[in-house]
Amino acid sequence: MTNLVAHWDHRAENYDETPGNSLTPEQAEAWKSMLAEVFPTRPGRLLDIGCGTGTYALLCAELGFDVHGVDTSERMIARAREKALGRRGPDGGPAVTLSMLDAQDIDGRYDAVFSRNVLWTVTDPGRLAGVVATHTTESAVWVAVETMWDGRPNGDFRKAGKALPGFGGWHPNVLRDVFARHGFARTTWSSISNRPELATADKDLHVLFRVSR
Repeated sequence: MTNLVAHWDHRAENYDETPGNSLTPEQAEAWKSMLAEVFPTRPGRLLDIGCGTGTYALLCAELGFDVHGVDTSERMIARAREKALGRRGPDGGPAVTLSMLDAQDIDGRYDAVFSRNVLWTVTDPGRLAGVVATHTTESAVWVAVETMWDGRPNGDFRKAGKALPGFGGWHPNVLRDVFARHGFARTTWSSISNRPELATADKDLHVLFRVSR
């Protein structure tokens, strides 16, 4: 188990108490409205990379996607499954499918991808971009939400992630070039910082990327 996986396992029980990981009904509606704008086609298969406790996987399911959420933390996935109990998708089946799985090991093809604060946690974001390119349809859109912290993360974050090249957050230009090298020629980004309705009203810079071919 890597330091980062151990970190997420340790945080799983209380993860939903931290800003952005547990949303009020109003915040959930604001996120759904924004995601409905950036994902042009629904329904379809959506991959949620690093789904954590399933907050955003369940939101995407409410938009009509058939969602597969993956995470390397066993305890995060366990919490996500608890939250998904009793939730049903448009076809009456489970709202989401959840797997303890590294995104590098996925199979199948997806029509959309969502990730939130994942790219800073990987040693090589290009490798992940390559996996996404391989396992998505030609018209797929990847929505990646990333944070650039006001100063490098402290506490448990520092211990778990200090050796990572993206620790503290990748600059948008760096990620744009990474996406382009793996066939995603259309990358736009916008700040979603200082928006209480999205639970981003803090000192950090929160960026939403819309990535497509």
